[in-house]
Amino acid sequence: MNKKSIPGWTINIDEISNGVFKVTLTDTFGRKAELVDNATDETIERAVGNAFDIEKQISKNWNLFLYDFSIQKLGDTDIQSKEYNDKAFGSWLIEKQDKRLVYNGKDSWLIFQTKTKGGWTDIDIIKKDELKYSNFVRQINRLTE
Repeated sequence: MNKKSIPGWTINIDEISNGVFKVTLTDTFGRKAELVDNATDETIERAVGNAFDIEKQISKNWNLFLYDFSIQKLGDTDIQSKEYNDKAFGSWLIEKQDKRLVYNGKDSWLIFQTKTKGGWTDIDIIKKDELKYSNFVRQINRLTE
């Protein structure tokens, strides 16, 4: 099975023995994140998380990667507004109804905000060094809750 998993990476799952699978994610430069385990969704998510960590360390355009990954994860949900701004240090936002995810490219902060009568209020701020695949996905999921 071959399918896109995260922007710039391809996932491949091979059964290497009965019930044991090798999950390999490969980026366009040939770097790999691999796990050998049963091919549960959890195993695949852990392998994607490993690729996410590699991307965080080596990406030349981390901000655009996060933006593209967010859009891909949200799929066809009702996004009201989305914008990537290369001139503003790669800052971006994705807005749905009364919630939005903002990436401050200058400070490398991922910010989850909700709309109140007074405007937008910061609910969560995650600095780049604290950003892991799990809390990144949690913030994306909050947009759809």
